[in-house]
Amino acid sequence: MKLQGSIVALITPFYEDGTVNFERLGKILDWYIAQGTDGILVLGTTGESSTMSHEEDDAVCRFTIGRVAGRVPVIAGSGSNSTETQLEKSKKYAAMGADALLCITPYYIKANAEGMYRHFANVADAVDVPVILYNVPGRTGCSIPVETVARLARHPNICGIKEASGDISYAVKIARYLSDDFQMFCGNDDITLPLLSLGASGVISVWANIMPAAC
Repeated sequence: MKLQGSIVALITPFYEDGTVNFERLGKILDWYIAQGTDGILVLGTTGESSTMSHEEDDAVCRFTIGRVAGRVPVIAGSGSNSTETQLEKSKKYAAMGADALLCITPYYIKANAEGMYRHFANVADAVDVPVILYNVPGRTGCSIPVETVARLARHPNICGIKEASGDISYAVKIARYLSDDFQMFCGNDDITLPLLSLGASGVISVWANIMPAAC
């Protein structure tokens, strides 16, 4: 799968009582696609999945995949600090029809390099859809070591990394491992252009929720 361009990091709309507003979710999905967005990320940080129940996660993912109906690729955020939970969610969302999975670093755990590698590789070994690594140390307290990125980039079922550290020097170091089979996506709207200049294929964008056509 070759992803590129502007991929919207989808919000999850709620009613005032805290339940998911699926009617509004359907409308904004249709609007993003009409505006020309190149892909949808569901259950990312912007979608507030870290504060939703597993049942809500599953329902939002299933609805999004069904509503998009193949018009653009859908990436499902299946990450967890528990490798077992991440594996379970990844299998479930792959079976629902997600085109790719976004898997986050094991926050709070303080994994060593080998543990970090296995956290991602165990999922990539077990599913038949591409896996995108998610590096966002400002939220997780941990970053994927550059050497581990190099190792994971060689995995046949890991297709890229969402780089959201905001650290240009880190992006420069991992850019050397980019290829037709391993892409980088900018995870910070304010440095999209610099990361594109390093070889990034696009942006997984919060801004695109508001201005998808411009983004």
